[in-house]
Amino acid sequence: MVDVYFGTNRNPRPADDATYFGKNFSSMGLSDLRFGKAKVTNLQIEVATHREILLPLDGLQQTDHRKSMLGSQAWFDGLHQLMCRSGRDTLVFIHGYNTSFKEALQAAATLADKLQSAGGGLGVNMVCFSWPSDGTMRPWLDYANDRRDAAASGAALARALLKTAHFLRNLPGKQACRQNIHLIAHSMGNYVLRHALQEIRGQSQGDMPRLFDQICLIAADEDDDAFEHNHKLKLLPQLGRRVNLYINRNDRAMTISDMTKGNPDRLGDDGPRMPFQVPGKVTQIDCTPVARGALEHNYFVDAARVTADIIYTLDGTDPALIPGRTFLADRNRFILND
Repeated sequence: MVDVYFGTNRNPRPADDATYFGKNFSSMGLSDLRFGKAKVTNLQIEVATHREILLPLDGLQQTDHRKSMLGSQAWFDGLHQLMCRSGRDTLVFIHGYNTSFKEALQAAATLADKLQSAGGGLGVNMVCFSWPSDGTMRPWLDYANDRRDAAASGAALARALLKTAHFLRNLPGKQACRQNIHLIAHSMGNYVLRHALQEIRGQSQGDMPRLFDQICLIAADEDDDAFEHNHKLKLLPQLGRRVNLYINRNDRAMTISDMTKGNPDRLGDDGPRMPFQVPGKVTQIDCTPVARGALEHNYFVDAARVTADIIYTLDGTDPALIPGRTFLADRNRFILND
């Protein structure tokens, strides 16, 4: 069983529905957030339904503002206490395209389980940000819908991250624990992250909060020039100690996105367009020789070799000292050895 904390801007569903949240935005606005916790056992999910946790964060259109604030505060307090009590870092996971709320929680739980059971094992407290991906497979229509929804979800993710920064800044010194917070964005989740970054950039007036230790961009369905422009991902390293870009040149989902969706070359396919001009805090890791899976798109959990590399990364190992990597100077990237 894995406990998955979650934040979502999806529309709430009736309590007797197995998913609890649907594929649309909350009727109260694009940035309306709900927080909760789910227990995931194999394919079964039990979602905590504490009323105050599921209220909008700022009490919009609610008569009891105090309960609304109690709910969000209780969620942050509970996670903080867990970090201090368990001695484990917290990992925030942003899922990709074509993922229902239930599937998002299952993916987060699978990732936590893989990190725990892989060689060298790493226990983490798991947080999933679930944006309203359609969770169906009509390739042309759903991809376009998801891309629009991913962009629109940036405001909600930014709001959650800024509230996290506010919570951390206001912790009394004696209550601070030494655990880190990391971020993994998969596939189109990187596009959500881009738009969240721009929202934070606008609200922070250039003073970007340092929220994460390690940021991992995996199979990024994002433009290959993203690190060249401030309005894309160039400023992302300001949010963390290091950004780790995992790519796979045989990622068929990236090829489909590139060739059939009218997108430019993808960042998660062959990496940055100008690999020697990425910010100094960005490490590029080529997983092509070891990637596994049907489309070789979920290789971060399908390939034990990649999962093991991510464990070293999240543990703060110097990129040049992680075993099984070879540095390719002519491409400014590490390649994972088979």
